[in-house]
Amino acid sequence: MNINEDIRFEDFIISFKTVWRKKVVCIAGALLMFAIGIILTWNTDVSNYYSSTVSIYSNSYGNVAESYSVTEVMNSYADVVKSSKVCERAASSLPQYGFSAAEIADLLKVSASDKVAITIEASYIDPIVAEDVANAVAESFVIEMRNITGSNAVQILDSASNSKRTYNGFVNLWKKRVIFFAAGFVLVAGVIFVRELFSNKARLAEQFAVDENDFILGIIPEADSKNGK
Repeated sequence: MNINEDIRFEDFIISFKTVWRKKVVCIAGALLMFAIGIILTWNTDVSNYYSSTVSIYSNSYGNVAESYSVTEVMNSYADVVKSSKVCERAASSLPQYGFSAAEIADLLKVSASDKVAITIEASYIDPIVAEDVANAVAESFVIEMRNITGSNAVQILDSASNSKRTYNGFVNLWKKRVIFFAAGFVLVAGVIFVRELFSNKARLAEQFAVDENDFILGIIPEADSKNGK
């Protein structure tokens, strides 16, 4: 426990200075954690992922009431996009990739809107495959909505024609490893800081808790064995 009844500002200053003096120890701890991070992430997938989107909207050819009704149904049935029926139909239209319905569903992200459209996004390590999957699922969903609503109002607004990279595997791998390095530095520095903060050693007169009637006679320095003092 610190010699003070209460920790003072000077104690924090000394603790920070101690951490700075022992920065080499902190860096060593950081490098150790960095090495552990490399080992733990050695087999991490570094593939880049690409996403392609398709927009689907409701159009009843001028019939506003019908269009609104179909839009409401379309958004209510947005989860149908990832249903086994829709995904099986999409998978069967892409035999060259050999995807199952479950695998197709895992590649999808669906965003419903209160307005006119929903967006279907497919992500994969190959941008061409992402485009093909997004388009196939959109077409399958339109067919399913036609069966559900009995209307041709649900249509594809924009087909997937290009993909954008949404995940950089290599960059994210090294971000994780840098986090290990930073965590190691902070952990070691924190231990040094706390040990010094609650140490019984006094290095400044200000660290002593004194009453108004007390006074300090002096401070006995620590012996320096190197200089023989």
